[in-house]
Amino acid sequence: MEAFGYIIAGIGVFFVGLKLLSSALKSLAGRRFRQNFARWIGSDLKAGTVGFISGFLSQSMSALSFIIGSLVGAGMIPVKRGILVIFWANAGIGIMIILAVLNIKIAILFVLGLSGLSFAFNKPQGTDNLSQALFGGAMLFFGLIMLRTGAEPLAAMSWFETFLTSTQTSYMLSFIAGAILTSICQSSSAISILAISLTQVGILSMEQTMMIIYGTNVGSGVISWILSSGIKGSPRQLVMSQVLFNILTAMIFVPLFYLEVLGDVPLVLALMQGLNLPLEQQAALIYLFFNWGGAVVLSLGLNPFYKSVSKFWPATEEENWSRPKYLSDDTPDTPEIAITLLSKEQENLIQHLRAYPQLLIEQSDQKECTAHSLHSSYASISREVSSQAGETVRQHLSHSTMEFLLIIQNKQKQMDNLEELLHYFTLTSIKLSRPLQEKFQQTFIQSLDFLLHTAGEAETSSDAEDANNMIQLTRDKGQVFKSIRSAYLSGENELDLNERNTFLELTSIFERIVWTLGRIARFQHAQKKLDSSEVILQLSL
Repeated sequence: MEAFGYIIAGIGVFFVGLKLLSSALKSLAGRRFRQNFARWIGSDLKAGTVGFISGFLSQSMSALSFIIGSLVGAGMIPVKRGILVIFWANAGIGIMIILAVLNIKIAILFVLGLSGLSFAFNKPQGTDNLSQALFGGAMLFFGLIMLRTGAEPLAAMSWFETFLTSTQTSYMLSFIAGAILTSICQSSSAISILAISLTQVGILSMEQTMMIIYGTNVGSGVISWILSSGIKGSPRQLVMSQVLFNILTAMIFVPLFYLEVLGDVPLVLALMQGLNLPLEQQAALIYLFFNWGGAVVLSLGLNPFYKSVSKFWPATEEENWSRPKYLSDDTPDTPEIAITLLSKEQENLIQHLRAYPQLLIEQSDQKECTAHSLHSSYASISREVSSQAGETVRQHLSHSTMEFLLIIQNKQKQMDNLEELLHYFTLTSIKLSRPLQEKFQQTFIQSLDFLLHTAGEAETSSDAEDANNMIQLTRDKGQVFKSIRSAYLSGENELDLNERNTFLELTSIFERIVWTLGRIARFQHAQKKLDSSEVILQLSL
């Protein structure tokens, strides 16, 4: 029963660690941080080296594939390069069978304790995101350690060895046994080492051990596949890359094994036997050869592999929404170009906001979930705009360029306020009864969609008069809203108290939305009226 408790606790700790890690990495993933990280793995060779070292140190492809997936989800590395890290991490893990002595459990416990203290007390100051990432990563590893601790007693049972020795009648049974036992014990290296030990004492033949080793790698992929069931988008592409690495490599080596054994063609086994090494070292090299061979072959086919995982596990709608349309880590440092791209990105954000009223107009059962996705994706792009603007303002700027940039920054703050209001307005509107939703849509929702459409046109237009029209549309409407409230509340006697309160709250939010749109329109007007001698010329290119 205690072993079962360790398994359940390990699964829970694993997913809590994954959530903490993913959240912290998204907060850390500012533009400058991503630029530095991209330099560390800025080429295929660097990515492969980082993967190899990570695999060697972590001893767990299950944990590592989720960590790399989190880095991709946070935008720190592109998917294709993350896949390359995964491939060569498998090669690094293969070294551990050779050494079979490194145990990182103590190191994980130290990281867990120290990062936990730093995270809890925010010491040193300003490192809360970093300490949360370390704490989450350590929890993720510790969860797998607990999972393995709960499963270890299974390997000590007599039926375990009996199960392995029963595979002597069939090589394919040896392969299946390796996969099943690894899925149970959560450790391909542990099962491989056990099989190698049985080979040393003559219980298993070298051929059986080869197939068990191949099977353990497939079993390791099954573990990752099961744990990734609740993950979507780019992070899942990385985890499934690990699953496919094991399956595709097995699809290469297993047929080669049968060709060698049944067709008497000298291949992997002949190569190992030709080295004149002890049996256990030959078996360990087979594990290494499997993972190195897979890394080399799949790295050569990286482009079609990437296209396949992108097709079968595409990025989520939220991920697509979260990608800036104009800004990137390669944005030039030239202030005028940066300001041009910032202006274009704000146009993109205004269009993004129109999705809120359109969501309320649509007939969908996923409105609340979609609203949260819109909110999260907007926040992601807004951070990019603020980060780029902050970097640009530190450069040597002319007076008019600085003035233009300040308008962009102030307008962005108002746009952020508007998005918060729209998000809350949408979530509150969803709670209305169907009859009230329909009446609300006929007036407020349609009006909101029109105002946001007009704001978008004013943003893209080069004519200051369009922004001025928006200012006129959003002038103080306090008396108008008061009349609307009175008309609705006096004429809708069937409304209960909760609906009346919700209606009053919504009209109040709507009034604040209109006021905020007016503030944005004033910044748009100032932006259009600004002297074109230095900045507007660049914007027209």
